Amino acid sequence: MSVWKSLVMVCVLVLSGCTNIQNLRDLDVSLVKIESIPSSGLSPRFNVHLLVSNPNAQDLDIEGLSLQLNVADKKVLSGVSNQLPTLKAYSETPIEVQANVNLFYIFKVLTSLNQQSGEGIKYQLKTTIDPQGFIPLNVTKEGILDEEILQGLSTMAN
Repeated sequence: MSVWKSLVMVCVLVLSGCTNIQNLRDLDVSLVKIESIPSSGLSPRFNVHLLVSNPNAQDLDIEGLSLQLNVADKKVLSGVSNQLPTLKAYSETPIEVQANVNLFYIFKVLTSLNQQSGEGIKYQLKTTIDPQGFIPLNVTKEGILDEEILQGLSTMAN
């Protein structure tokens, strides 16, 4: 009889863990700024500044984050990090991720930016955030690049 009680307890714990996954609300990730950083080698590197909003009632310890920034439908930046702060409940947390640039596409993007006068440049930010104890969350955000965000990219062209 004690084996059955143990089995029932394990099932209850597993099912209660599944309910936590269902109650986890989606995070919101905003692109704040991109700035160039010193790099070793030929490939430029950037710090991508994000603001992550946690609309959940619990703090989330993050095991890792990956990002990809597309501009003009081209993959411009990508990066990963496992050095992330805890996302406090009902708050916004600034995060920095070092990213590599795709040199082939960045010059195409910069050329197209020069040809577009006054039009907003659309971007797509794809992030995967892996909260400890939960299924990884994929968050996609689209927006218009403004001068503050583009400042770090434009220093490459000089």
